[in-house]
Amino acid sequence: MLCHNFAAAQLIRAQHGAMRVWGERYNRDLQRYNLALRMIAHEARTHTICDWTGLPDDRIRHLYQSYVDEHGKRHVLRRRGPSPQSLTVFFGTARSRSEAAALVGLCYLLEVLPTRTLDDPRRELPSVARGERLCEAYEMYRQLVPETSMTLEHLVLLVMTVSQGQEFEVTQCASCGGVVVLDRGALRRGDCAHCNEHRHFINEGCQSIR
Repeated sequence: MLCHNFAAAQLIRAQHGAMRVWGERYNRDLQRYNLALRMIAHEARTHTICDWTGLPDDRIRHLYQSYVDEHGKRHVLRRRGPSPQSLTVFFGTARSRSEAAALVGLCYLLEVLPTRTLDDPRRELPSVARGERLCEAYEMYRQLVPETSMTLEHLVLLVMTVSQGQEFEVTQCASCGGVVVLDRGALRRGDCAHCNEHRHFINEGCQSIR
């Protein structure tokens, strides 16, 4: 009788362990699928979603079709081709420089950006947990600035470039202390766009008085 009880206890423990492992695996897969759907809603490209979720591209395409069937074709655009690669989108205007700085600030706040530079951010950064925070940062920004032209993939490019620390420098505005994202190749004072505009306005006013 004791032997049977011991065997039963071992079987229960084994089944419980198997159920726990299966449950953890199910939760991980569910997180991946939820993140993929979230990124599909933000019109991310298939290869970008694969990088952050670890799901194969055929699974992403199936999810996209399911999303379209549920929400309608006009609800989301499926972007094709390579992701944005040009950094000029972040420095073309005072507004774009301000948006880049605000997005970087949010990404540091939500721990999307690491506190140290990375040698290979495209390999080291993507993960489901960080991808969820990436989407959260983008969604928060879209709520604050709904008319922005920055896409989720622009944010991915920004995060990757800032993480590597070779082309962008993140610092504080010399005048107001706000976040400033500087092109390392540009020779200009480290003020934010708003302080630059304010100083320009003051200088013009002084010249007109003279």
